[in-house]
Amino acid sequence: MTSITKLSILTGSLLTVLGVVLYFSTARESVTALIPSFLGIPIFICGVLAKDENKRKLVAHIALILAVLGALAGYGRGLPKLFGGDSGSAVLGMLVMSVICTVYVIACVRSFIAARKA
Repeated sequence: MTSITKLSILTGSLLTVLGVVLYFSTARESVTALIPSFLGIPIFICGVLAKDENKRKLVAHIALILAVLGALAGYGRGLPKLFGGDSGSAVLGMLVMSVICTVYVIACVRSFIAARKA
């Protein structure tokens, strides 16, 4: 199993757990607390599918696109609220999702560059 496969499975798992924790910590008020899970499950599935070498390139790029969207959405919605004085669990959850996605994106890009050189 390649490092990008393992990282996709780990990232997908972290985002899924984050979404579930946020959902239950907000007393199940809104399904939007599950957004990290909605992002994490497809990334996890991409990681599992990436075990097949024939599918690896495609699913790795799909997972990367999802992570970029997750990072941009989280920063775009979380930072303005944080600077506006809101520091509730929803805002912190958005920012944690963004950080997880950003780390994943950086690792993917580095992996893609290394694969291209090899």
